[in-house]
Amino acid sequence: MKGPFPGQVLTAVGLDANNGIYPVAYSIVEAENKSSWTWFLKYLGDDLDIDSNSYFTFISDRQKGLLPALSDVFPNAEHRYFLRHIQENMKVKWRGNLFKDMLWKCASATTIPQFNKLMEEVRKADPSLHEWLKDIPANSWSRSHFSGRTKTDVLLNNICENLNKQLVGGRDKPIITCLEFIRE
Repeated sequence: MKGPFPGQVLTAVGLDANNGIYPVAYSIVEAENKSSWTWFLKYLGDDLDIDSNSYFTFISDRQKGLLPALSDVFPNAEHRYFLRHIQENMKVKWRGNLFKDMLWKCASATTIPQFNKLMEEVRKADPSLHEWLKDIPANSWSRSHFSGRTKTDVLLNNICENLNKQLVGGRDKPIITCLEFIRE
C-alpha cells in the first residue's frame, strides 16, 4: 500500500490449463509476516476446499513469512521459487550473461544427471556460485528435481508481477476503495 494507508496486499494467482492467469484471492494485511500469510493461506484453503494434505504447488519469490506459513498450513504442498527472482538475487554478486545462462541451463535440465553435469560446470566457472546455488533446494528451482505430482514445469512465472502492475492505481486509496479497485 502507498500513501497514508499502511499495509500489504497479499495475492494468490492461478494458472489455467492454457497458462492463462487469473486472480484467485487477495487481501490487505498489516504486515507481510508468517502470521498474515498463515491467516491468508487458511482462508484460501477454506475457499478452495483445499485441506492440509492436498498436493498443490505454490510458486513464489520467497516473500517474508510465506515459507514457514506454507509448511504449517499445507505441509504436503510443493513450493517452488520464481527463477527470475533467484537470478535477480544472484546478480548482486555474479553479473553477466555467462552466470545467467548457467543458471537457466541448470534450471531447465530435465534429468538429475544432466543437472549434476551442469552444476559441475558452474563449480568450475565459480565455486562460490556453485555453493550459493546448492543452498537453494534444487526441487524449488530445477525441472530435474520437480516432483511428478505437479502438472506444470513453469520456471519463469511473472503472473504476480502482471497482477501487481494492474493494482498500482489502487494502492494509494483507502482500504475499501482499494479492495474494490482490485475486484474490478
